[in-house]
Amino acid sequence: MTTRTLPRPKVEIRLALLEQRLDALASHNESVPGRVTRLEGEFEHMATQLTALNDGQRQLTATVADLGTKVTRMIAMLTVLGVVAQLVAPALLRMVFP
Repeated sequence: MTTRTLPRPKVEIRLALLEQRLDALASHNESVPGRVTRLEGEFEHMATQLTALNDGQRQLTATVADLGTKVTRMIAMLTVLGVVAQLVAPALLRMVFP
């Protein structure tokens, strides 16, 4: 005697499909916390890197500001020396070469 499989009613097929989808959803949700934890770790690492970068940027800004102040003072001193030289040089040249 040959056994023929009888076609399953639509309700059983739909129920089996629903169970399969629920199982897939449950297994997917179980893996989500691990992925979220990994992403949180990556974001914390990036935040640490950004903090270090920010600290370096602050130091660089302070160094450039200090350098700018020194250059400004040097230009001011050279300007004053140039003005003094323009005032004193003719008098010295007249004394040396009458």
